[in-house]
Amino acid sequence: MDEQLLREFLAEAEELIGELYAGVEALRARRGEGRARRELLAGVFRHAHTVKGSAAAAGLAGVCEVAHEFESLLDAVRLGRAALDDAALDAFEEAVGAVDEALRAAAAGRERAAPAELLARLRRLAEAGAGAGREQPAAERALPAEVADALSEQERRRLREAAAEGANVLLVEADFPLESFDEEFRRLSDALRAGGEIVSTLPGAHESAPDRIRFRVVYASEDGAAAVASRVAPLGAGVAGADDENAGGQSSAPLAMQVRVPLEELDELVSAAHELYTETELVLGLASASGGRPAPEIESGAERVRRRFVELEERLIGLRMVTLDATLERARRAARAAARSAGREVDFETAGGEVRIDRSLAERLADPLLHLLRNAVHHGVEPEPERLAAGKAARGLVRVEASGEAGLVTLRVSDDGRGIDPARVAGAARARGLLGPGAEVTREQALRLIFRPGFSTAESVTSASGRGVGLDVVERAVEQFGGQLRVWSEPGRGATFEMRLPTTLALVHALLVKEGGERYCLDAGHVVEAGPAAPGDVSGEGGRALLRWRGLEVPLLTLRGLLWKSEAGGGFDGRAVAVVIARTEVGGARHVAVAVDGVEGRRDVLVRSLGRHAARWRGVSGATELPDGEAALVLDLRQLLEARA
Repeated sequence: MDEQLLREFLAEAEELIGELYAGVEALRARRGEGRARRELLAGVFRHAHTVKGSAAAAGLAGVCEVAHEFESLLDAVRLGRAALDDAALDAFEEAVGAVDEALRAAAAGRERAAPAELLARLRRLAEAGAGAGREQPAAERALPAEVADALSEQERRRLREAAAEGANVLLVEADFPLESFDEEFRRLSDALRAGGEIVSTLPGAHESAPDRIRFRVVYASEDGAAAVASRVAPLGAGVAGADDENAGGQSSAPLAMQVRVPLEELDELVSAAHELYTETELVLGLASASGGRPAPEIESGAERVRRRFVELEERLIGLRMVTLDATLERARRAARAAARSAGREVDFETAGGEVRIDRSLAERLADPLLHLLRNAVHHGVEPEPERLAAGKAARGLVRVEASGEAGLVTLRVSDDGRGIDPARVAGAARARGLLGPGAEVTREQALRLIFRPGFSTAESVTSASGRGVGLDVVERAVEQFGGQLRVWSEPGRGATFEMRLPTTLALVHALLVKEGGERYCLDAGHVVEAGPAAPGDVSGEGGRALLRWRGLEVPLLTLRGLLWKSEAGGGFDGRAVAVVIARTEVGGARHVAVAVDGVEGRRDVLVRSLGRHAARWRGVSGATELPDGEAALVLDLRQLLEARA
């Protein structure tokens, strides 16, 4: 048993148990409310899954056994194989109580065995309806046969319940370009969820356009086909079929941390300090403007005041930050336990523990990070015989690396395992009803399919995997943080998952530029210099512009092109332009020039996160208020350049 991991799990378990009790009580009160009840049930299921995984990692066999059978019954209820009646709810409550008692015993240094009678009852209730037959209901018959056949058991259940509650069953169709389908589909999903429930999403290849991806969304809404069609039409989608007369994220395992001052009060102090800094700068500027050039001692004093304000803001922001050391170490221990449980020989490396992150974000980051590590162990790293046959070292390698800059924290989880095989993903998706018979997927589609709810390539359900709970939870959690989740993989070589997360507050030395009538801030840490470029220094052919700078020719792009993905080269027509010379590692170049409408100078800005909406705007790391009261977006120039490449 890992004593340190056990202590940490026990420290966080009280809140988990409270969430479980509250969820079960809410289910008793809302048994007849379909969509709300389904969401509650999904939340209880994810909490139980978190308890099971953490208990297995900490070596609490009794807790893990109860949580496993509890989860099985929850799964049966979700799929409609078991009823959500008083017997099931009583069993839910007893299961939570048994877990609570076992954890209290473990905290006192005693081990409590799982109650045999409770385990048997949970198992009996879960298996009660396993063999029941099913007649296809009207809601499914209203769909095209190939769509209805592709629905998973859980999706069929959701569809039947939604139709019984009076919702119209609609089929929304859309197709998007391969290079931007994830962003465009996210916008469509947001619009649909605002007025109904997405029952299932069925991706597939476009029959006549291999560079596009087709989506068919089974959708339940109180709105009719016409209303839904008008809502989704601006997003490139339409309603293919409807039955208008039809009547019928996150589990969270917070780290045990204490904050002496509430974070809201710290935020208010930071804001007040920055407002005072801004007002002082304005007064100093007015004093200089009214009396001509100020005396050297006044200039020196003003600079000292500015520096002291910046130091004060940095110290205040630092009070709400913690290093990632503890988070990474805890994740490494949990991953080691998962490897032992799976019989894998794995080395774990961590880097970037000195990176600082918001306390609140660190508390919520633990669960998605653990999911990624367990996924790397169970689905990435191969068993030793398979690795040796592939010419690899007997022991696998999983690495977690953190880095931070300009209000962003990046965490990468990479492994040297089997990678993501599109054929294997397609087979697993077909087996689970997530993909139609005979459908194939590209590598890009496979990398998106693995984030579908219910998807798993595990062949059996164990105490650690097999029910498809994991990557969809990670993606949902990262989006709620206002971050982005990206994945790269090469079959046979491994996979890398990257979480890019905005910090709530950050003080950034920025370069203020103008473009298209708007003002933007760029992290000055990436900027080598900025200023006007002579017309004779710009050249180019074939739409590719170059700038002669310090004896070199560097690629010349436009900020307008990076922001709106328009053509970034050419179009300068011999006119003078303002340019920003930035460091880059994209495309083999060490530097790149970015043309802007104007450069206004450098200043320290207080960057605020845009919350969960930030994930929609690639290359935007936050926003700030300028001294004149105008708001400006803070751009992640590196990400904009990567997206352009």
